Amino acid sequence: MAALMSHSVVLPSGRATYLEAGSEHRDTVLLLHGGGLDCAHLSWRLLLPELAVHYRVIAPNWPGYGGTDPFDGPYQIGDLGRWLMTFLDHLEVQQACMIGVSMGGGAAIWSAIHRSERVTALLPVATFGVAERAPYHRLTYLLTKLPLNAVSYVLLRRSPRLLRRSVEALFARPDRVTPELIAEVAEVLKAAGNGAAFTNFQRGETGATRLRSVFSDRLADVVQPTLFIHGAQDQLVPLEAVKRAADRVTSARLEVMDAGHWPMRERPEQFNELVMAFLRDIQQPS
Repeated sequence: MAALMSHSVVLPSGRATYLEAGSEHRDTVLLLHGGGLDCAHLSWRLLLPELAVHYRVIAPNWPGYGGTDPFDGPYQIGDLGRWLMTFLDHLEVQQACMIGVSMGGGAAIWSAIHRSERVTALLPVATFGVAERAPYHRLTYLLTKLPLNAVSYVLLRRSPRLLRRSVEALFARPDRVTPELIAEVAEVLKAAGNGAAFTNFQRGETGATRLRSVFSDRLADVVQPTLFIHGAQDQLVPLEAVKRAADRVTSARLEVMDAGHWPMRERPEQFNELVMAFLRDIQQPS
């Protein structure tokens, strides 16, 4: 199994942390985690070693997550995309296949549209950027005006029951949530930053009537081989929105899993098989 290493690099915006495995002489796969309770290790630790047998794999922590210095104030998907380009420049990575979940999926799509030459293939998972509204959109918008998210993270740290229910909400079947996963999430919660970072993302992206970064009108510009993976029981991103997105991308197909919003942790073996098969289809690993 390829060795997994933790690294950091200093960007103009501050310190950025990331995980890396595999040989730098191989094609690069970039793994982009989501928001909220997430970080690079949490979403990708079960996929990263398998990918690293054949590829150079890099999984950055977004600003405000996993020790990466945060943005100063509200931000949008485009800000993540531009940060990502700077990150890749500092690592001297010219091109990569981008795999992103939720917020990370939105950043991958942004990159494929706005910096097409940097993206060799695209794999958005439970992706942000294809639905015009968040669940309970008006309430979500109003909550972005209040300091309640910080309170909710304090409650999650103090209540194992509340934490478990929050993770179960990301799954199609609560019985698939293991004690080991809850322990991993609890460990991530000990680090300050995630709550404030996600609140600033919600404030930047949630308008009064719709989300600000919606790529529906630009998806025809995506020319890379693309695989959308989505959970049939995803409660955060409607499956119908992903189906419409896949139809708009000429080179895309859609795989629907028996899962919720976090398929790589709910059904990791099936998820990994889908990813590896997609990569084998589009390029011959070295």
